[in-house]
Amino acid sequence: MLDLDGTLILNQKGGLPSIAVTKAITKAKKHVHICLATSRPYIYVKNILDHLSLNGYSTINGGSQIINSTTRDFVWEQPMDQEDIAILSEILTKEGISFWFTNDNANIYPPFQSIPKRVFQIYIGHDFTNPQADSLIAKISHLPNIAAHKVPSWNKGFFCITITHAKATKQHGVFEVAKLLGFKTHDMIGVGDGYNDFPLLMSCGLKIAMGNAVPELKEIADYVAPTVENDGIVDIINKFIL
Repeated sequence: MLDLDGTLILNQKGGLPSIAVTKAITKAKKHVHICLATSRPYIYVKNILDHLSLNGYSTINGGSQIINSTTRDFVWEQPMDQEDIAILSEILTKEGISFWFTNDNANIYPPFQSIPKRVFQIYIGHDFTNPQADSLIAKISHLPNIAAHKVPSWNKGFFCITITHAKATKQHGVFEVAKLLGFKTHDMIGVGDGYNDFPLLMSCGLKIAMGNAVPELKEIADYVAPTVENDGIVDIINKFIL
């Protein structure tokens, strides 16, 4: 189970894995299922799936949808509650914070005529410092049916925030993928770099943090790989799969 930005690829909207990582994954696919676990919606994952021709299931939209990586069929989903969306929209609007919705395969940007019926994720694309992100998450933490996580911004050193249903995190994605593949979660490897990868790593038998991961993630990891810039995925595949 591989996180995408900062793990499999650099934080780039249209970026692809390096040649070395692509070759390593091609070899690894002969032995294991390679699955993505990302906050990106399908529209921003399709090019990666096309490039790698993955053979498992991928959890996308922060854990709110699972897609068959080969057929591209959506096999599981957990949208947000309409009441929570309305409350969050009001809070964020009052705070003057930019955000948008992810609805099925697309992003829905403001101005909003109405709240969409199927929202899988709210993406707060504001550039926060770490304390600012923690402060906003604390303001919305009274809502029991949501899960909010910090993710790296496209601008280095800052954070954005993703919000999904409380039952739609990367942890839930791991559980559902395990069911679909007929595996036990302790037989799965989780690899990530960010705060939103805590649920991913804590769900897997082998926890791996990238060398560029946040310090807190490294603390819970069984192994710390080289950085994404140094093709850490190649090291992981050579060490634990091939």
